[in-house]
Amino acid sequence: MALVHFDQLNPSGSLNITGSFSVQGQTKLYQIAVSQSALIVSGAIDVVQAQINAQVQKAKITIENLGTIGDRDSNNSIDLGGFY
Repeated sequence: MALVHFDQLNPSGSLNITGSFSVQGQTKLYQIAVSQSALIVSGAIDVVQAQINAQVQKAKITIENLGTIGDRDSNNSIDLGGFY
């Protein structure tokens, strides 16, 4: 499979990809309109641990001002405002 860099495509507007999509490195998605979400997932999503060299990063999702949902061994918590 040939590697294509975005600077070779110069995309603007919408980009549709058929097949698998892989990113090596950090990915940031910025919301540009309050009426539209920055990320929409249709179907299932998996958040799994990563092994980087000899270190393991446990799976977790952090939500600003609420807390973290993560691996059972990590003792994470989400602040539900006392209504749980």
